[in-house]
Amino acid sequence: MANIVVNKVELVWPGKYNEVGTLKEVPRVNLPFQVIERVNESRAAREAAKGPTQLGLFETWRGDEGVTFEEGWRNKLIWGDNLLVMASLLDKYAGKVDLIYIDPPFGTGADFSFKAEVGDAVLVKDQSILEEKAYRDTWGGGLGSYLQMLAERLVHLRDLLRPEGAIFVHSDVHMGPYIRLLMDAVFGEANFLNEIAWYYYNKMHDSRKKLLPKAFDVIFYYVKNRGANYTYQSITEARGAPVRQLKRKKVKGRMVNVKDEQGKVVYQEKTTKVVDNVWRIRCLQPANKSEWVNFETQKPVDLIERVLSIASKPGDLVLDAFSGSGTSAIACERQRRRWIAVDVGRYPIHLTRKRPTAANGVRVLGFHSSPVRCAADLRHAAPTWQEGPGAGPHRSGRCACDDR
Repeated sequence: MANIVVNKVELVWPGKYNEVGTLKEVPRVNLPFQVIERVNESRAAREAAKGPTQLGLFETWRGDEGVTFEEGWRNKLIWGDNLLVMASLLDKYAGKVDLIYIDPPFGTGADFSFKAEVGDAVLVKDQSILEEKAYRDTWGGGLGSYLQMLAERLVHLRDLLRPEGAIFVHSDVHMGPYIRLLMDAVFGEANFLNEIAWYYYNKMHDSRKKLLPKAFDVIFYYVKNRGANYTYQSITEARGAPVRQLKRKKVKGRMVNVKDEQGKVVYQEKTTKVVDNVWRIRCLQPANKSEWVNFETQKPVDLIERVLSIASKPGDLVLDAFSGSGTSAIACERQRRRWIAVDVGRYPIHLTRKRPTAANGVRVLGFHSSPVRCAADLRHAAPTWQEGPGAGPHRSGRCACDDR
């Protein structure tokens, strides 16, 4: 039996250590990406970029574009196992990502099959081989395999992050305590900033259950190095009604009441307040035809926009390794952030490709699939846009604001 030395408080699960008692190494490979589609680029430009040599069915991504929109940066949508994708991205992007937001699956047994209503018929799409492997890796050994899956990916995410970068990890109240311990182990307890409660006030609850209704998810906010000059921007939101409060100022490091010439305290009326770690933001409902795309775990765009507003600046590079419905890409387009989105599911890739291009008025035809990881480079088209109505199949599993 392996002799495992424990000299600190840690979360342990079957499979965390190998037979000799050391931590399993996180797979790190550097595989080529193949470009299968470019958006907002003429056929002549595509042919010229290929040069005199035909590289086969797909062009190989070289990673030689600029780092700003003006210098030719192209946003990237990548299909494949995000563990392999992130390991391959390390060659070009280690220490270069400004902000990471991930919403990993946290519903036990959630898979990648989906149903689609076409007229009066209901079509069912089974999982692909790639999706089946992802499912087994995530849930094959229960909670232990889930923790192993996420721990390995957090290591690559940390290595991709800039020293001044930040990461937000979305979870629910069931998996949240485990993920918090994983984050402490990978990023360090000292780099924890906040546990944010997303309070979805408009959720309809099932009153038949003999427990208090669940009304919030948790989002863990960490930085890579708390001692670095990381981006943090305090933001405000409107109050429900104006309030009368004492006016205060800082004097020699202390907050004191402001007084007038007669020595009386001064009051002010405030219509806004600083956003704290309880975010009162709606959850999406199927009735919201302007945003809902029939994807169970879809998050509202304004939730991700708040993350971007707090921890990034225009032009920063944002990574979402579990892109799902593509909401992060939508939020980045609105706030003019560069982005890389990754997912192993075929439908999430289709949906993430469709939403930004449709919203920006870009019509794209001929999106192909490939047995290898594929990248669709999506050029930023406009800083602001209106999202049109959408509908489509969804991934089975747990809803983000499901009352369970």
